Amino acid sequence: MGRKLISGLCLALLLAAIMPNIAPQAYSLENYTLKAPDVNTTSYKVVKPSEIIALYPMLPENEENIVHEIPGCPVIIDGTLYKPEGIALFNGQRLHFTVSEAGYLHAFTKAREMESFLEDEYGPVFDLALNSDVSELFEDWLHMGDFLDCLAGQQFPQLSLLGWDNCISSAKISHGAPVTLWDYAWFGGDSFTMAPGSSHLVLTLEGWNDRASSIS
Repeated sequence: MGRKLISGLCLALLLAAIMPNIAPQAYSLENYTLKAPDVNTTSYKVVKPSEIIALYPMLPENEENIVHEIPGCPVIIDGTLYKPEGIALFNGQRLHFTVSEAGYLHAFTKAREMESFLEDEYGPVFDLALNSDVSELFEDWLHMGDFLDCLAGQQFPQLSLLGWDNCISSAKISHGAPVTLWDYAWFGGDSFTMAPGSSHLVLTLEGWNDRASSIS
């Protein structure tokens, strides 16, 4: 699955490079061929992003100030394909990202819709029995440099306390549970949920290089 994810993202990046230079807007799919925890604790189950949001809602004025990072490839937002810079059309509201099994970047304005999509792609990933598998989150691309271990279901509300704020550049996700990166401390801002068993060699492609400030 890792090879599919990497090859799909590379294809998406190539498509972004060869697309005509026109203003950001929605694109027809015909244009493309698309095949309250304590600090640093481990939950007894995977807490879904939508459940995290219910526990830690953002103030409306804070959400209005969101400016999205432009990814390194096109992104499918709520089922519509956009050029990378088209993500700016959604500034001022949260987006919840994930990657399909084929390797395409998706984003949703509702976390529950992202969760349903992820489960359609990979199965009941939020209902896995937690085990001792460990995901590794690296400070450099290509799974290099120092890394932070993350147990299945573990939560890090403030990565700054560990010296890991805005430091994660690649990730190797265990088969034990998905891992969600959050843009702000205490699970605020955008989120990026990585499927169990997935490999993310260059998080710049997904727009998540050196960005995460909390993890669930």
